[in-house]
Amino acid sequence: MNYFFRISSFVFFMALSLSTLQAETAAVVAARTQAAVDRDDPPKWWTPDLPEAIQRDVDSKGKRLAGQLVLSDESKTQKTAELMTEHYGRVWAWHQQADGKLDAAWAAWDAARGGQKDELKALAIMAEQIDPIYAEFTPQIQGLLVALREQIGGEKTIELLDRITRSPGAERTYNAYVAMVPEMTDEEKAILWNRMAQAREDSLAAWTDGRIIKIFKKYKIRNEFSIDYFGYGYRNRYEAWAKSQR
Repeated sequence: MNYFFRISSFVFFMALSLSTLQAETAAVVAARTQAAVDRDDPPKWWTPDLPEAIQRDVDSKGKRLAGQLVLSDESKTQKTAELMTEHYGRVWAWHQQADGKLDAAWAAWDAARGGQKDELKALAIMAEQIDPIYAEFTPQIQGLLVALREQIGGEKTIELLDRITRSPGAERTYNAYVAMVPEMTDEEKAILWNRMAQAREDSLAAWTDGRIIKIFKKYKIRNEFSIDYFGYGYRNRYEAWAKSQR
């Protein structure tokens, strides 16, 4: 394994650990939002008053997503549509209050990854800025997933998530990693897959397809670092895989 990468990774993660002591972690933010919901004092976006055009949009999206599942029970289709309509109403409302700070955080992330790319700085921005902002919405995502699994089961819930995140796609991205490095151990593969599964869930906070891509990308960067840390050399493996796909 590359010695410099070991040292730089150690320095980065030590710095990240120290810096996050000064910032609210994603877990703390999510817990605070959940506590507010539990005491019947949820944030405003939890019970939004949507403009008519947005209400039509989320109604249509909920019905479309539920219909694509081709459920045998019409009542479950209707309930799934209601859950997704409610969810995307909250997504829209949350973005109205969060987009100022979220846009700034993503801009900082883009700047770190542009020009003289500094992926370590980008990872720090993820942990200290982007992740805590999205954590405000975590209770809604987790509540939705519980409700969906109760209504339509785990398999159909995953099918729904895969439809929402079809590009870039959790399984497609993971399969590319395995094709790049087929000799990875099961434990190493599990680390990469768990991040892709998390990206798929986190993408439920996105209002646009562009933000789904960004959410996946922040997990893909972590996976790229992991492949390096495992000792396989991500960049060379990626270039060889990309060449084979032409």
